[in-house]
Amino acid sequence: MQKQYAISNLERSRLKVATLDSMNDPYELFLNFDGASRDDIEKFKEHFTLKSGFLCFSKNLNDPVQWAHYADNHRGICWEFDIPAHLLNRIEYGEEPINLAQRDEDWRDNLVKATLRKYDGWSYEQEYRILVDLEAEEVIRESGLHFVKLEKIVFPTRVYAGIRCELSAEEKELFYRNDLEVIQMAQDHRSYSIIPA
Repeated sequence: MQKQYAISNLERSRLKVATLDSMNDPYELFLNFDGASRDDIEKFKEHFTLKSGFLCFSKNLNDPVQWAHYADNHRGICWEFDIPAHLLNRIEYGEEPINLAQRDEDWRDNLVKATLRKYDGWSYEQEYRILVDLEAEEVIRESGLHFVKLEKIVFPTRVYAGIRCELSAEEKELFYRNDLEVIQMAQDHRSYSIIPA
C-alpha cells in the first residue's frame, strides 16, 4: 500500500476493507447464471457490495508487478501477517467463470465460490481473502470507505519497504513501537525478484 496509508492505518490500528466496486478487476464476482438476467446479476452484485467486503492478502512478496500495482510503484509498504489458516479463503484461478443454474441444489454455495474465483491471468498474485460483514459492529466507515480494527488475530508482524520507499527516523520508530521489524527490499541482480536487502 502507499506509505502514507500504511502509516495512517497503523496509527489508527485499522485495515482497509475492499468492496466489489473498489477492486481493480472488473470481473470480480463474475459468473454465468442460467435462469438469471444480467440485470438480476448486477442487482445481486450491488446488494453484495453494500453487505460484504474482503481483506485481501498475497503469498507472493517477491513479484515486481505486485509491488508496482499495489505498493505505489515500489515507493510503498507491504505488511506481513501471520493469519490462522482457517480464516483464509484461497482464490481459485481459471479460464472460465463459474456456471450456475437455479435448478442445481448447490447453486447458493457456488454463488459464494464465485467471490473466490478470478481469471487465470491474476494467478501471479497467489491471493487469499477474508470475507468481512460490512454491517458488523467492528467495521468503521469513513469517507465512503470501510475499515476493520487491527487485532491480535490479524495484526502485521513485519513491514517491508519497497525499493523506492524512504522511511524517516520517526516513521521507522512508529513501526518499532508496534513491535514491527522493518525490512528494506531490493532488486535481485540474478533474477526479476524483489528480495530483502
